[in-house]
Amino acid sequence: MKQLLAQLVAGGSLSEAQAIEVFSAIMSGQATPAQIGATLALIQARGPTEDELVGATRVMRAKVTAVQVPAGLTVIDTCGTGGAGTTTFNVSTAAGLVAAAIGRPHGVAVAKHGNRAFTSISGSSQALEALGVKLDLAPATLTRCLDQAGFCFCFAPAHHPAMKHAAPVRSELGFRTIFNLLGPLTNPAGARRQVIGVFAATLTEPLARVLARLGAEAAMVVHGRLSWESGAAGRGLGELTTTGPTRITHLREGRVWTEEMDSRTLRLAPAEPEALSVKSPAESAQVVRAVLGGRRGAARDMVCLNAAAALVVAGLAADLRAGIALAAAAIDAGSAAAVLEKLVRISQGEK
Repeated sequence: MKQLLAQLVAGGSLSEAQAIEVFSAIMSGQATPAQIGATLALIQARGPTEDELVGATRVMRAKVTAVQVPAGLTVIDTCGTGGAGTTTFNVSTAAGLVAAAIGRPHGVAVAKHGNRAFTSISGSSQALEALGVKLDLAPATLTRCLDQAGFCFCFAPAHHPAMKHAAPVRSELGFRTIFNLLGPLTNPAGARRQVIGVFAATLTEPLARVLARLGAEAAMVVHGRLSWESGAAGRGLGELTTTGPTRITHLREGRVWTEEMDSRTLRLAPAEPEALSVKSPAESAQVVRAVLGGRRGAARDMVCLNAAAALVVAGLAADLRAGIALAAAAIDAGSAAAVLEKLVRISQGEK
């Protein structure tokens, strides 16, 4: 560990094998808090390399508390990195519920991986709690959720016990680290098709290449802008968005390519960020319920757009336009709201 730390101090990076060695030490409790803090800070100062991400992910996946996927089901994920520091309602959670309504009859379910918010107003777990979903569920119950509701929520702390060794250090550091990028790469149900929202546009291609090396079948890694103005700076969204252009890096059949998506070409009205903003998890839950209940407007457009991306990576929609139509129909038919109702009942122990 000391030798590899010296390598990082000298400005070097870790090979995949070295990253496996370092993160194995961190996640097994063999590294001291000082060593963990130094490793995370040195990697973050220049940004993690693809080798470091692949190696760290392999360790984290090996130590995960897994969720068994029912026979005949394919799982997808809509987990993002977080870290954008936004006040947007929980778009990817709502989109996952809509995608589950469409996917379950076709053998596709959503295993949504997520955590509490660290920089945003409402994390996926907090919004789902406000919607009545119990988080502390046994893996067998999550399997039942997948089977019967088409959706389960994998609460990150319950599935990554090895993270306990790094958690206090991360909290004390108070800034983003490589672990922020590992969450979407370590789905407990082994999802190989996913939509990942990232907090910086520069991350879309590296994460897509990492996913390819880790055996993903299809993915979109996305970062949306908060303004339509050319060259506008500032924070963005870890979502496909109607507030500005979205950078999408696609992964399909081992091929990676990037495009800029303009939601206006999909007949979605441009939205102001304020129209998507909430002040608490309870308010986020209210927005999600309203959208699933059929309310039209900017929030619904965002949910349909992001559900469409999930349907494309799942192979259930040919493109975003087709996926948006499917998502809107599922909402209007009440089937998306029904997924949430089933999820709440199962999580609360009801038959």
